[in-house]
Amino acid sequence: MSSDTVSEAAPAGLSGQAFTSLFQAVAGLRNWPALLAMLGCAFLGVLASGLLLATTPMLGFLAGLLAFVVWIFAVGTGINAAGLLQMDHARGISPRSVADALVHGLTCIPKVIVLALAFIAVEVAVFVVIAVLLVICRIPVLGPLLFVVVFPLSVVVAGVTIVGLLLCMLLSLPAIWQGASITRALGQTLAIVRSRLVESVLLLVLLGFLTFAVGFVVFGVIAVGLVPTLGMSVSIVGFEGLGVDSLTTMSRGGAHSVAGAIGGALLWAVAASLVGQVYLLGLSLVYLRVTEGLDLTASEEALRAAFDDARQRTSELAERAGQATRRRDGAAPASDAAASTGIAPAASGSAASATPFAPSATDPFHLGATEQAAPTPTGGPPSDWTPLPPDAQSAPPATRPAPASCPQCLAPVAPEDSFCGACGHRLKQRKEAP
Repeated sequence: MSSDTVSEAAPAGLSGQAFTSLFQAVAGLRNWPALLAMLGCAFLGVLASGLLLATTPMLGFLAGLLAFVVWIFAVGTGINAAGLLQMDHARGISPRSVADALVHGLTCIPKVIVLALAFIAVEVAVFVVIAVLLVICRIPVLGPLLFVVVFPLSVVVAGVTIVGLLLCMLLSLPAIWQGASITRALGQTLAIVRSRLVESVLLLVLLGFLTFAVGFVVFGVIAVGLVPTLGMSVSIVGFEGLGVDSLTTMSRGGAHSVAGAIGGALLWAVAASLVGQVYLLGLSLVYLRVTEGLDLTASEEALRAAFDDARQRTSELAERAGQATRRRDGAAPASDAAASTGIAPAASGSAASATPFAPSATDPFHLGATEQAAPTPTGGPPSDWTPLPPDAQSAPPATRPAPASCPQCLAPVAPEDSFCGACGHRLKQRKEAP
């Protein structure tokens, strides 16, 4: 069966042949390479996990977590390898070797994890929306009226989401076993759900009943044989049973109890693997049946176009945000520069006014040492006169000490003189306070 070509004769809906062909899944019990791959990986996973827990008891929770991860990877590798071998059987092609199937099964684990995380993210998003609607329903008056519609709608949406995502996850596994990429697997799954949803659900339900029937037979045979064998073991070997006490003691046949528990666990693992082979082959048959006649390439291209469009919109939004940030950062320095330009003259002016003897080109205080200053109407100190300290300059003029010489004629004067005795120049601008 080809999954990439459109067939005019392929059934587009339910048919009797689709249901009867599903009973071929029982033939999965005879696929010994697939059974060996799944059982061997499960046994190695249990052994490696037990060794990790036994050799690293001081790690505590970390040792248990590491052992669980190792067991998950081992079991996942076995399931993917067995599913790949069952897919080859369902397609009617020569099955590959167990080693190749195990390597391919290990490489399928990252894809399965990514798909599972994607489906979980979708489900979480749906439940967040439902939670927001329920919060809105807490409004005092309008809330109960909205809850009449929100409650049944939330039930339907939650159920469809969980069942739909589970269906998508199950139907994505055969695509991954065939080597499809994550995008192609999602595209195929969406095409199946959109075109063959009812047929897929009914086929999977029938597969579940068929698997349950096979499991009932297999585990029923084991249970029937367990009762007399366990009684004879207790009476002959001293086998104490499968309780925890028998596993922790080595007296009175304790070693046989441990050995019997290990053997019993291996027996149950073989039974579970047999039932699993039926389900894996049936899942492969369902996938091939529901993908027959579907243009999966077009679905993949449509999904890829949607991803590209979403990526382009995200990049455009990021670029716009960056441009807005750059414009905001560029406007801030300009305003700072303008503000500093407007403030600088006032600062310089205030500084000039605060300093009474600021230097200037026309200031007679800063003439050369050999050049005499011309008399001015307001008077001024000589060229060799040293300005007062800054603290004295900032003091009021009334508190400044009188000069030791007349600023007009440079004649010596006393501190208590108000006028120069030689030229009559007024030395004090105002009377001192009493």
